Amino acid sequence: MSEPITNPAVQEPTPGNGGEVTFTQAEVDALISKEKARAVAKATKGMPSEEELTAYRTWKDGQAGEKDRWDKLTGERDTLAGKLTAAEAERDQLKRDLYLAQKGLTGEEAEFIAFKAGKMVDDKTTFEQAVDALTAERKKTTFDWTAPVGGGSPKTGENDVMNALIRGALK
Repeated sequence: MSEPITNPAVQEPTPGNGGEVTFTQAEVDALISKEKARAVAKATKGMPSEEELTAYRTWKDGQAGEKDRWDKLTGERDTLAGKLTAAEAERDQLKRDLYLAQKGLTGEEAEFIAFKAGKMVDDKTTFEQAVDALTAERKKTTFDWTAPVGGGSPKTGENDVMNALIRGALK
């Protein structure tokens, strides 16, 4: 995209110089300034202006503040999520302990059943179902309260049998 050079005064070639044209210093300066302007325009084509650069720098500085704010908010969210997860785990443990207590399990036996039931839990089996399956086969220990006290022989009278039945029903 070169512009044609227009000379205000058309000069005839100087005789004896082989068709060369001579220019004045003003004309040479004008030609150089045009070429320089064209080269600068070509080199800066597509580059932002100073105002656009200033606006970009302002926007970029604002984005750094937004990133800090975003990081702070995500950190707070993650902290709260961790606290909620811990609270949910504690709630679930309390529910399981209550279920075991309602089944009549206490102490080490309850701990063992809870452990075994926890291992059985999957997509198809809930904790409660696992506890029910484990306790269905469980044999409850019974005590014979009719054992003789002292060194005598066990009493097998009618009254003793009735007392044993009453004691067994109260268990």
